[in-house]
Amino acid sequence: MSSLWIDSEKKNYVVHPHKFNLWLFIIATTMIFGGLTSAYVVARSFISPEKRVMFDLPPILWQNTLIIIFSSVTVQYAVWASKRNEPKKAVWALVLTLLLGLGFLFGQLIGWQDMVASGLPLVNHARSDSSVSFFYVFTGLHGAHIFGTLFFLILALSKTALNAFKMNRRTQTIELVAIFWHFLGALWIYLFAFLLLTQ
Repeated sequence: MSSLWIDSEKKNYVVHPHKFNLWLFIIATTMIFGGLTSAYVVARSFISPEKRVMFDLPPILWQNTLIIIFSSVTVQYAVWASKRNEPKKAVWALVLTLLLGLGFLFGQLIGWQDMVASGLPLVNHARSDSSVSFFYVFTGLHGAHIFGTLFFLILALSKTALNAFKMNRRTQTIELVAIFWHFLGALWIYLFAFLLLTQ
């Protein structure tokens, strides 16, 4: 793996292999969520209007939307700080992004609790409309992507704090994390808007 990295460092790529692989993963993730939202629309079309379950989205989701937007600002600041060779500022920006990411996941759990408290659990065999279950799938799968990205964010944070990166590699690593984090922020805004428009 190290030799592969060294080789890639010596060559001039139009798009770095790591960034190219990341964009492939972003495309695949987009297709998954696009398929899920399409399935939601199709499934809902088979339910007569009087049997459709209409519910208010948990209020915490509005706060979570602001949190994830602000976290995109902090992670981008980490990229800018790294490019200016200011690793300490990059570390603090990554720490703040990490805390915001954890806050977002905690808010999603509160949203789930609100749904259950409202009598809308993940599974209810008495419901013919699957829109509630789709809500859990959308938010749960998105949350799983956030959780996974936090692992890479922590890795970038710890190595930056320990000065274990060369400047170019540090910036590239933080930038890769930031790209996917921005994507997850945009994906959440899409999902939130989709849920608002369908309820």
